[in-house]
Amino acid sequence: MKIRIAFHTGCLILAAGFIFSLQAQNSGMTQLATSEGGPFQLAGAWKGAQSVMMHPEKSGFIKTTPVTDKNTGSLVGTSGAKAVTNLGVGDVILKLDFMLSPASSATLKLPGGYDIRLNDSWQAVKSDANLCGSIGNLTPLQNACKAPGLWQSLTIQYKKATKNSAAQIEKLTLNGAIIQENAFLNAIPTPETSLSLEVNSGTAAFRNVFYQLLNDTRPLALRNLTYTLYKAGNDKPKELLTENILKKDTTSVLTREWGLGNNSFYLVYEGQMEVGQEADYLLQLAYMANAALDIDGKTLLPYRWNDFLQNYVHVTVHLTKGSHPFKLTYHKLTWRRPALGIFVSTQGVRPYPLHILSSVPEPDPIPTIEVEANGKAELVRSFIQHEGEKKKRTHCLSVGSPQGANYTLDLNRGSLLQFWKGPFADVTEMWHDRGEPQILHPMGAANTTKGQVDWAILADANSTVWPDSLTNLIYKGYRLNTAGIPTVTYRHGAIDISDEIAPANGGLTRTISANVPNGYVRVVSEKSISQVEKGLYEVNGQSYYVRIDAKSKPVLRTVNSQQELLLPLNGTVQYSLLW
Repeated sequence: MKIRIAFHTGCLILAAGFIFSLQAQNSGMTQLATSEGGPFQLAGAWKGAQSVMMHPEKSGFIKTTPVTDKNTGSLVGTSGAKAVTNLGVGDVILKLDFMLSPASSATLKLPGGYDIRLNDSWQAVKSDANLCGSIGNLTPLQNACKAPGLWQSLTIQYKKATKNSAAQIEKLTLNGAIIQENAFLNAIPTPETSLSLEVNSGTAAFRNVFYQLLNDTRPLALRNLTYTLYKAGNDKPKELLTENILKKDTTSVLTREWGLGNNSFYLVYEGQMEVGQEADYLLQLAYMANAALDIDGKTLLPYRWNDFLQNYVHVTVHLTKGSHPFKLTYHKLTWRRPALGIFVSTQGVRPYPLHILSSVPEPDPIPTIEVEANGKAELVRSFIQHEGEKKKRTHCLSVGSPQGANYTLDLNRGSLLQFWKGPFADVTEMWHDRGEPQILHPMGAANTTKGQVDWAILADANSTVWPDSLTNLIYKGYRLNTAGIPTVTYRHGAIDISDEIAPANGGLTRTISANVPNGYVRVVSEKSISQVEKGLYEVNGQSYYVRIDAKSKPVLRTVNSQQELLLPLNGTVQYSLLW
């Protein structure tokens, strides 16, 4: 197993603030409708469509439906088509979805004249400036491009050039993976104030274009601050007693420095939040040990533990213009470093601190411990925190391939939990410090499944509800092929089952073998499954594809508002996942 350990330098607090900003603006963005007659000036071959379907391999394959809602419709263009709208030259968060036909390319031009490449680099092996998401000669951190015909999401936080600084891509996320971060743009800015989408070759579609202009105003400030310092132990007391007060005073700043250094103490701030504009505010608390926050006499943050290792506690509150009393309680423990601060943001406002800089020292850098798959597949046993679940999955096997197609199996349930592309596994939480909570994280953006058993016996394939697990399923082990890919074996009663998932054709191919009377493999369960052509299905609003043998006889059914694609398990079942 090859382990790579890397320390990421730079301002950790600032980087976290940018993530915070993206979260803060989700509900406050302005939509640019992608429709004919909308805010975009269209030139060339554009067509409005409510839905678009393309093919991962056939460049001439395209199906559309007429527009019924201009806000959810799409613009579909071919080579030479250009859509332009004026945003002005300013700092902006921009979000959009795009779809590409095979071998096609498009350009997103930001105000100031900076081009972001949107091209079909789905199966590109070489990491260079030709990958989707490249900006000039800036190579993406990974190839996060999806297969042609799938909707892809792009989020950009852009900072305009000033007299003293070049323009900057503060963060660029493609399909959930950060591919550019704190990247300065070397090109000389132009007077161009427009945002444009241009199709260079093939066919491209765009939808869900949102933007949010950012400024550096500070509409919320702290006024009339007082603090009370109490002596304390490491246990939470039932109440803060007057006889434990060590000091009480006024202050002009929010800081942990009025405490007792590395000793245990309680520090209680009271004062007013002076609000200059009515809005929903996102407060992000940075602290070590325990804290609580009340505003207008209401508890927004109950007494809560936080280990400030680049972790923040979010609180959202709607505040009217004027003065709002608040109370902030901080309980410092003997064995934790002192840190206390609040970052604030709202629609159109960059995150800024309400505390002084020294109150939140930069935490010690944590190494990223990464498992790489070079030459042969790499296997890691670990815990997995499955999406939407409180308890960890404890018997999991993650497999990383040199081809960059990776997945995780739950060996207790015979369930494919997640699959992703790009770098393999972040095992920092398994090896750093005490190795808690022993969870492996994908290095790329993962597609997650329901996490239930993937094969079962059904009395009626059209109506029987799929089971969550099999009580008498026994994991027997696995054997490796020459490429290091495992074939996992199980026993269910008197039935032997083998399961191999291997990289193939840009995705993963799964082969399950067993003879099970009335047995079925559930290939996928999602909100939507649509047939592209015989043997090829797009899943969950064109998030990924499933390919099966065109001669097979699948069962496509709807159960509890979910669509399921089943295949009979009477020998060998094989299907492929493409994304």
